Amino acid sequence: MIEEISYPVINEELCKGCMRCIVGCPQNAIVLSQDMNDAGYQFAVYSGNGCTGCKDCYFTCPEPLALEVHQIKNIANDDVAKMIKAKVANKGGN
Repeated sequence: MIEEISYPVINEELCKGCMRCIVGCPQNAIVLSQDMNDAGYQFAVYSGNGCTGCKDCYFTCPEPLALEVHQIKNIANDDVAKMIKAKVANKGGN
């Protein structure tokens, strides 16, 4: 079984607090920080849970490089993980 973990990564110095990512997130996983960045904007932050990896926040953000969505695949079945590691090891060597 493969479990996928997704979460937005917001560059607080590039975020201008327009709230498009907050409004665009169907899971309400992004909130506006009470802190301000060096430019004087309140910036968006990930609440810590709820992200499904839909990337709606990414596509609504007008600021290039201010927001990324990271997705990590975690293989929950040890047998499958061993098989994948063995295949990767065989391709890397000879």
